[in-house]
Amino acid sequence: MRGPSRARVVAGWFDEAAARAERDVVPVLALLAADFVRYAQPGLADVVLDVGTGTGPVARLIAPHVRQVVGLDVSARSLAIARHNLAPGRGAVVQAAIEDAPFRRGTFSLAVASFGLNATEPGRALRAIRRCLAPGGRLAIQEWGPADAGSRALDDLLVAHAVAEPDDALAALRASPGELGPLWRDYLQDPDDVRDWLEDAGFAVLDAVEVAPVTLRLETPDVFLRYLLAPAFRHREVAAMPPGERSAFLEAARARLAADAGPGGALMWQPVVLRARAQLKG
Repeated sequence: MRGPSRARVVAGWFDEAAARAERDVVPVLALLAADFVRYAQPGLADVVLDVGTGTGPVARLIAPHVRQVVGLDVSARSLAIARHNLAPGRGAVVQAAIEDAPFRRGTFSLAVASFGLNATEPGRALRAIRRCLAPGGRLAIQEWGPADAGSRALDDLLVAHAVAEPDDALAALRASPGELGPLWRDYLQDPDDVRDWLEDAGFAVLDAVEVAPVTLRLETPDVFLRYLLAPAFRHREVAAMPPGERSAFLEAARARLAADAGPGGALMWQPVVLRARAQLKG
């Protein structure tokens, strides 16, 4: 699946989750987003493209430090939130897949993508970003590294409690990732993979690392649980469970996350990410 059909499927996932993402995901990842903005090294003269901006957490953080930022995403509902939160005159949003980005060649001096490329095919996405960048333009990427134990345990619990006979909508949702074909995470699983793909796309790699750059304090296990259940795939699996099964799942999930909490009940989470900075060659 390529082009508009892929974009429509992905847009559906993120449209459904947009409000939950802004409420339950953005606050959890705020320190990580701020650290990524520092990693990207924006300058006051930069015109920035934020690829896969979602509800705009990185765009709103980077806007005060650059001349202009444009958030690009396929999800209309996510962009409505991003537009509302951007300071007037400092940013804009555009709805499109990166492969179909409607910008003139060389429009931007810096492109950033914080978890914004995971539903793309890397070769096509990186070539599209290259077209958007001016000579000497830079790129900063952040994607997920290995999942933490709590996230893996939650997915195991979801499988154990999931309905055996989903309705048509849930069955289609379960099938949709496989129908999209290989995506970013299927190709780029460590810093060497990231480095190779960037170089093949015409970038000189300045940095490529797997790192846990910040420690996030989550006041209760429920904060982490709401974060983990925000994506459409997990949220709909829970919603489809019969009430008794749902209660059993939530009880087991809370107990598993609480086992990692400190004496005061807070969880200290150090998410692992893949990061890279690169510059157009020549």
